Formats: sequence, C-alpha cells, structure tokens
Amino acid sequence: MELGKSRRESGVVSLEFLFIFPVIVGLIYGAAGYGVLFFNKYQMQVAVDRATSSVFSLDRRQSTAFAQDALNYSSSVLEALSGELPALAASRIAESSCSTRSASGLELLECTLVADGEESSFLPQLNFGFLGAFPPLPQNLTARSTIAF
Repeated sequence: MELGKSRRESGVVSLEFLFIFPVIVGLIYGAAGYGVLFFNKYQMQVAVDRATSSVFSLDRRQSTAFAQDALNYSSSVLEALSGELPALAASRIAESSCSTRSASGLELLECTLVADGEESSFLPQLNFGFLGAFPPLPQNLTARSTIAF
C-alpha cells in the first residue's frame, strides 16, 4: 500500500509544479522587467535634475538676459547628459527640451525628457490574445524637473 500512495503523491506534486512554475517564472520576469524600466526612468530623472540645477552655477551679474542664458545653458547640459543615458532609454528619446515660464512672479525653468515606447515596447512581451500583453508596459517614460530662479 505504501508504494501506491507514494506514486499518487508524486503525481500530485508534478501537477502542482505544472500549475505553480509558470506563475513563478512570470513574477520573476515581471519584477526584472520593471526593475529595468525603473532604472531607466531614474537615470532620465537624474539627467533632467542635473540639467535644471546646472543653472545655479551661472553668475547673474555677468548677464543682461539671464533667463535666456539659463535656458541655453540648461538645454546644452541636458543634451550632453541625454547622450550618457542607458542604451534602452537613449535610443528612444522622443523629446528633449527645456523651457522657461513665469508663474506668480517667479521665473521657472522646466526640463523634460520623454522616451517613446509606442512603436516597440521597452522589453519583450508575451501576448495572450484577448488577455493582453504581459508584462503591461507604459507607452512612454517621462522625466520632468522644474526650478525657480
């Protein structure tokens, strides 16, 4: 009797493995994929933060049109930092811009980076027909930083 019982139990273990294994692999792949996306988004955010904060190294006393000088300088810094992004994000940069605006009597400088993932996703996805793609990914990654000067 013991022999029959162990065969039955091993069949149950095999069946449980068949049900659980794809779920575990999917969770690990999803976690790794989102880790790559978050890393790229973080690197983009660091680039726009550095571009906007680079304005603080300029001397207002040496400029008659400081807002324009700040815009030009931060735009050049953003372009330089965009080239140092990870390959996944750098190859998909759709928008790289800096602009100034006035709000409540303050001059604001805003830099933006947008990586486009509409044509092809950032990572390989599995398509399950009517259930959709796995893992679900954003259409684009956007990093924005604004400072007052």
